Amino acid sequence: MSTLSDVSTQTGPGRPTGSVPVLRVDDLHVTFASEAGRVRAVRGVSYALQPGQTLGIVGESGSGKSVTSLAVMGLLPPTAAISGSIRLNDRELLGLDDREMSGIRGKEIAMIFQDPLSALTPVFDIETQLAEALTTHQRLGGTGLRKRSLELMDLVGIPNAKARLKSYPHEFSGGMRQRVMIALAIANNPDVIVADEPTTALDVTIQAQILDVLKDAQHETGAAVVMITHDLGVVAGIADQVLVMYAGRPVELGSVEDVYYRPRMPYTMGLLGAVPRADKRESTRLVPIQGTPPSLVDLPPGCPFAPRCPMAIDACRDREPELRAAGDDPATHAAACIRSDEIARQGLTFDQIYDVPETVAGTFDGIPREERQMVLQVEDLERHFPLTAGKFLRRKVGAVRAVDGVSFEVREGETLALVGESGCGKTTTLMEIMQLRAPQGGKVVLMGRDVAELRGRTDKMAIRSQLQIVFQDPMASLDPRMTVYDILAEPLKVQGRRKDEINRRITELMRLVGLNPDHVDRFPRQFSGGQRQRIGIARALAVEPKLVVLDEPVSALDVSIQAGVVNLLEDLQAQLGVSFLFVAHDLSVVRHIADRVAVMYLGQVIELGPTEQVFQTPQHPYTHALLSAVPVPDPEVERHRTRTLLEGDLPSPTSEIVGCRFASRCPKRLTLGEHDRARCDEEQPRLTGEEGADQQRACHFPL
Repeated sequence: MSTLSDVSTQTGPGRPTGSVPVLRVDDLHVTFASEAGRVRAVRGVSYALQPGQTLGIVGESGSGKSVTSLAVMGLLPPTAAISGSIRLNDRELLGLDDREMSGIRGKEIAMIFQDPLSALTPVFDIETQLAEALTTHQRLGGTGLRKRSLELMDLVGIPNAKARLKSYPHEFSGGMRQRVMIALAIANNPDVIVADEPTTALDVTIQAQILDVLKDAQHETGAAVVMITHDLGVVAGIADQVLVMYAGRPVELGSVEDVYYRPRMPYTMGLLGAVPRADKRESTRLVPIQGTPPSLVDLPPGCPFAPRCPMAIDACRDREPELRAAGDDPATHAAACIRSDEIARQGLTFDQIYDVPETVAGTFDGIPREERQMVLQVEDLERHFPLTAGKFLRRKVGAVRAVDGVSFEVREGETLALVGESGCGKTTTLMEIMQLRAPQGGKVVLMGRDVAELRGRTDKMAIRSQLQIVFQDPMASLDPRMTVYDILAEPLKVQGRRKDEINRRITELMRLVGLNPDHVDRFPRQFSGGQRQRIGIARALAVEPKLVVLDEPVSALDVSIQAGVVNLLEDLQAQLGVSFLFVAHDLSVVRHIADRVAVMYLGQVIELGPTEQVFQTPQHPYTHALLSAVPVPDPEVERHRTRTLLEGDLPSPTSEIVGCRFASRCPKRLTLGEHDRARCDEEQPRLTGEEGADQQRACHFPL
């Protein structure tokens, strides 16, 4: 029987066999003390990494991914109890003191952190921080030091490197800061790079750039990479081996092809079934994994996944299964499941072992869109924020054009998604709609009433009951001092409902969002993240609105929990006929749930149309680049995709741009003649489409 380390030391395609692992982790355990008891954060993790190989570590929040990487780097607090073995270049790291580890970190093993703004020192410029990384481990100085710093800046794709060396972290965008982090990591040509969620906080276009830079850096240094992420699409495109973790321990390990195409652990199968795909034309129901991960303080006997597993039998609860060989090639694939052989033998897939929810017939199915009532109409909406200067007498010196001429409409029973990079104006557009006041420019019409004509509290209360919002972070939007009953009752009391009506409605709402009505006396902190978001949705639906604004409602949730919330939103829309205005950066979720898409760039809508048309045949170069950057959880697809990488960052919304706002980054413009390029630079395109077509774009030279 193969052990975990036996399996993980197999070489990837094209690598020489028999090479010595550059990093080997054996039976790693990490325990923290807490008031509730001993937290067994990592339980028996083992893997071996070959030079030049990439290992992807995936799993839900709290599965032990980051703690494992911090243990490898020697960055856990002294209170952590660590046992097992971590060998780098055949040298044992456990037991080394901080001085000894400081001589290894940055030289032989380096780390790219999730948040570069907190990882970089804000009071030092980039040149100083690169110099510190280089001089700590190398004898460099003067001309040699500056030359190497410039080489690193060029390697990670930072333009105008000579001038930007003197910049401070806050003067860089998020993507550029992450490039600096990669430069610091590869400064001394390390043997291993640990990347802990390096693209989580980035827009999809910037994420594609960073992954490209990381591949170049790996090729330049020949380093092995440990990629820790929750994004299965990222892993599919970059990893050779995949390690799936649950409740602090590995539950499946194998090549990226084995794990994605032939998973042998029901948990892995559930994760893959829960991921929406931006490349799928037909929208199928997602497969949520019911329940929540167990507490690492008091683990149940047997397999920790058994309470959530659709294939669990009595034997699963007797003893925790070991990671053992599984599948067609026992030398390269292992799973911690007593039924893995059965899964392999029968060729079971996720939709055969999980209950795939049935599609609910919609209230407006079969009714043409043009015959449905308009619930929201936005025309040429503007929101500019003044920029002022002066110490005593403030004067206006410019303006931030956060929203600059946005137009769209939402009809009954449909979902319109607003998408685009951070800073494009999505959330500001939502806030202008929610405030129910006359906009600076343009018009907002809700349920047939112009918000500029609303007079007094009574008029606004009547419209407010038809318009509700669900926020991104349910923990921040739900009052922690109130029980769920009080949270749901509050909007009903404002409407003057009777006590018996309120009780009946709260019971209906809890059942509607899939929660136990008996739990209304609990506080928000007593629920999981997905359950708290369901409570937020229930509160928004309490007053039976016609339009619900969803501001990144699933971005803070694990993929397994996200699937359940997405399915819930689809069911609620079908049952109640409610309309959604959906803001998201995850285009895979957008394709799954939205009927129509409005793509925003620098405060303007640059493409608008039915979701399938926009995803299948994007007409604006920006939309095409945006869609090409979305990672797909399919290794074969990821390896053969052609991406359109945008150069640079989103321009400042304070800039005075006469022509097309996308011109400075547009790949299409580079193929045009001088006369056509001048038109892009000098004439702003209008949002138009072909006669009779439902798809519009703001581009002089559409694709």
